[in-house]
Amino acid sequence: MAHHPEPLHALLFPYPTQGHMTPMMQFAKNLASKGLTVTFVTTHHTHRQIIKARSQSDQVDPIHQDAHNLDLDIRSAQISDGLPLDFDRSAGFSDFIQAVDNMGGELERLIHNLNKTGPPISCVIVDTMLFWSLEVSKKLGIPWISFWTQPTFVYSIYYYAHLVEAQRRSHYKGSGNEGNILIDYIPGVPTLHPSDLPSFFNETDFDSQYILDLFRKSFQSSRRADWVLCNSFDDLESAEVNALMELQPPVLSVGPLLPSGYLKDESCDEEKRNGTTLLTEYDSSEWLDSKPKDSVIYVSFGSLIHVSKAQLGEIAMGLKDSGQPFLWALRPDIVASTVSDCLPDGFMDEMGSQGLVVPWCNQLQVLSHPSVAGFITHCGWNSMLEGISLGVPMLGFPFWADQFTNCKFMADEWKLGFRVSGGGHAGDNKMIDRKVISTAIRKLFTDEGKEIKKNLAALKDSARAALRGGGSSDKNMDSFVRGLKALNAKLRGKED
Repeated sequence: MAHHPEPLHALLFPYPTQGHMTPMMQFAKNLASKGLTVTFVTTHHTHRQIIKARSQSDQVDPIHQDAHNLDLDIRSAQISDGLPLDFDRSAGFSDFIQAVDNMGGELERLIHNLNKTGPPISCVIVDTMLFWSLEVSKKLGIPWISFWTQPTFVYSIYYYAHLVEAQRRSHYKGSGNEGNILIDYIPGVPTLHPSDLPSFFNETDFDSQYILDLFRKSFQSSRRADWVLCNSFDDLESAEVNALMELQPPVLSVGPLLPSGYLKDESCDEEKRNGTTLLTEYDSSEWLDSKPKDSVIYVSFGSLIHVSKAQLGEIAMGLKDSGQPFLWALRPDIVASTVSDCLPDGFMDEMGSQGLVVPWCNQLQVLSHPSVAGFITHCGWNSMLEGISLGVPMLGFPFWADQFTNCKFMADEWKLGFRVSGGGHAGDNKMIDRKVISTAIRKLFTDEGKEIKKNLAALKDSARAALRGGGSSDKNMDSFVRGLKALNAKLRGKED
């Protein structure tokens, strides 16, 4: 009788924050569409948030339900991050990131349990920052894949971080002034200034130094991965991708990881769901429908960062002075969990129909609306890929982490928008005033803005092509799946 091997069973575990879960959820769908069984792991806390955001009962798992509606074999599992469910992970961010670094025992127990009840785990695909999971996988003899949620040029910067840090230590020792430092030795990456680096290289607070050390550990582990997968596409970062292909393990681009319904002309509603939103999404389509084509400025600073009340006030006045209608996704905790009144007194009453402020929304639905003319963004990588894939000009307003580097590439290298801020890091406490903001908005409607739209149109087509059958990211996915099957067959042969 012929032996029919069990299907590959991939365990996917994103870092438990919104910006890391979103692309990995779409990757799970893409992987399952290739015939794999997928178990998507969340923490108990994030799983509860997902259920709450979808206004569903605990009896219905949104992750499994969405996959079932698409006829995909994606299962859902939860483990503890070691913190109480009601612990404020935003206010207690230091405690949170340290707790996540100690989840190895939980992950190992989960894998043992899954192996008892279903097809055995064939590989563990984890966020690059979950470096400790490598030892769990190697102990259990399971292939380990590092999943990088940021652009490949940022991967390169961290990969060669030891060179960056050595150069800066040497320079500080010699002059104490970094003004003339040029970072021009990272393969495939154009020349950078220190202010273009991720903020952790430039800030000395505990969280920044802890996270920089976390990245050091993560890249030590990543060098030992069986594969590294990246949420990007080859046409966007061709030089960086080619340079990383020379490394071991090579880095494969498998993006842009957006719900497929936004990357093709015809789709069903189920293909536009992500399934892992942690906040309730407010529908703004009726308001957007009331606005002229290419008129609305959409504003969002993502799911994690905090912004001072004073800076929010300047942004509000800049939006007002621009004269353009605006939609602002303004998280209730964007200043702090204890601050609820973020905008100037009477601001929204004064704006009337010019502006709409919502706590959160479906960003892809907004960016794909014909009334949207521009996107004021913190330059988080998910937001940037969404802007690129939907052809929306961007105004960069970075605050933290890789956002400064992303903004540099968006504005200076790819010419897909403009900087609002001058590039100073959040720790510089540089206030961006209303005049700078309103001027940047108006710039979108000039001849320069028209050139930006032309550049975006070409990349929008490339993003879609990458994921179609035979596209660069689709080929990389097929190559990865073939390699994974071969590796598992080899491992089974050793066991036999």
